[in-house]
Amino acid sequence: KQWYQRRVRGQLFIITGASGGFGSAILRQINAAFGENALIIASGRNHAKISDTTSNFTAEVRKISVDFGKREEIRSRCQEIMKLGDGESFDHVTLFNNHGSMNEVDKLLAESNDPVKFDDYMFLNVTSFQILTCVFLNHFPAIKHTCVNISSICALQAFPSMGMYCTSKAARHMIYRCIAKENPDVNVLNYSPGPMDTSMTQYITQTSVDASIKQMFSDLSAQGRWVDVDESAKKMLTILKDGSYEQGQHVDFFDRS
Repeated sequence: KQWYQRRVRGQLFIITGASGGFGSAILRQINAAFGENALIIASGRNHAKISDTTSNFTAEVRKISVDFGKREEIRSRCQEIMKLGDGESFDHVTLFNNHGSMNEVDKLLAESNDPVKFDDYMFLNVTSFQILTCVFLNHFPAIKHTCVNISSICALQAFPSMGMYCTSKAARHMIYRCIAKENPDVNVLNYSPGPMDTSMTQYITQTSVDASIKQMFSDLSAQGRWVDVDESAKKMLTILKDGSYEQGQHVDFFDRS
């Protein structure tokens, strides 16, 4: 009678990097759009921040901490995320692949010659991203899947002092382009949320070795041109709902009115 004990919620959403910034905005906008019809699995380093964000949600939220930078048993740790959705029945499962980090911006790429640091950075930002996607696609059989890479203009353009970050974003972008080609039944989107006032952009503004990058971010602050995180998350959900994009396409916040 196991089937009888399962509840139909309709939608499962898995969000990594959910502790703050754009990840928190995704949580809020999913709850606003789907409410009790959604089960949210939120992966983040700070459970207290996730709890603060989700305290008044009508959607159920299940929290988990995963260190995506650790190589040991990365597959099993990604599987632990998916297992939080076991015992439920869903019409659709969606992964928002949002975890990652900025590189050290106090040096240029030509100075980043430590192979261990480079390899560790790429594992966190690219390898774990790929493994998580694979586990997600194979954990929920016979259900419609959507994979969303939280991308960046840095996947398409080069920015000084952000070379490792740009490289990782370009790799993630191409991984999802290839997954879209190989899996026509999977809904795949590369979404760039636009420049947002987060701890990452504050770090770049304060620390970048490149004067033009510091000036660019300082101007965004001075001119009030940051994109609101919730506005961008809401637009992303609208884009997903409309489906007005090619599979694997890179869609920027500013591409849609």
